[in-house]
Amino acid sequence: MNYINCQHCGEYSALKSEYLTFCDHCGKKYPIIYKDWLIQHPEGNLDSYGLEFGISGEEFASRERRKERRSGFSGRRKVTLAVGIVCFLVCTGLSMLYGPYLMAFFREPKVSPTLLEADRWRTFRGNIIRMQSPLSLKPETQEDLPNMRKKAFEAGGKTDGIVIRMEEVIYLSKASISLEEAAHYIARGMETRPGISRFSYTSHTVNIGGEEALLQKGTYALREAGPMAFNRLVLVRGGSSVQLIVTHSADDSAGKLAADKIMTSVHLN
Repeated sequence: MNYINCQHCGEYSALKSEYLTFCDHCGKKYPIIYKDWLIQHPEGNLDSYGLEFGISGEEFASRERRKERRSGFSGRRKVTLAVGIVCFLVCTGLSMLYGPYLMAFFREPKVSPTLLEADRWRTFRGNIIRMQSPLSLKPETQEDLPNMRKKAFEAGGKTDGIVIRMEEVIYLSKASISLEEAAHYIARGMETRPGISRFSYTSHTVNIGGEEALLQKGTYALREAGPMAFNRLVLVRGGSSVQLIVTHSADDSAGKLAADKIMTSVHLN
């Protein structure tokens, strides 16, 4: 049996049947329930749904054992907790005095202006689109689901201040899909990931080589980190879709310039 994660309270509820709609802990409705998910995954089943939005029974049991071990504070842990509280209070006091100077250490890394230099940029070519990137995208493990095949490429990370990701999906059970349907489902998948809050975006149609695509721009908060910004381009061709997403710190002007440059460099193969 799998366990579904609730994005509202972070707790897990047992996926006992296909009719699970509300969280057992906070009572709020899950954003994507099984019957809605099944429309996009007609060859899927309850197990594959549970693993996409939760964890297996073995992982849940292991997680509960870890929680039990952490629940009893030893003397050393109490001292560590006390020291942590003191440090927090000191930092809070200093932040009131020195504000921007101290808190700069806790912000998300920003994109280096050297990343915008033209001689650093190279062409990356996928199955449907090609684009210019200042970082080399590397393939991730291909993911095969009952009715779809997904291939992903990614570059960057926390130290770079920017993440560039391209995902190509082939829907094996459909000869064609709508652009709006694909873009909405992709956005909902991102919004409902654990730890994401204050998710908002705007969307408008753009023309790429004579074909319609959707460009989404928005922001979100990831756990306790500062606000993040993203640009996402979604394009559909027959029963395949591709999304190109670039994320960076929301207050990073160099990151914004890099993201805009990547998006405007996209062409069809």
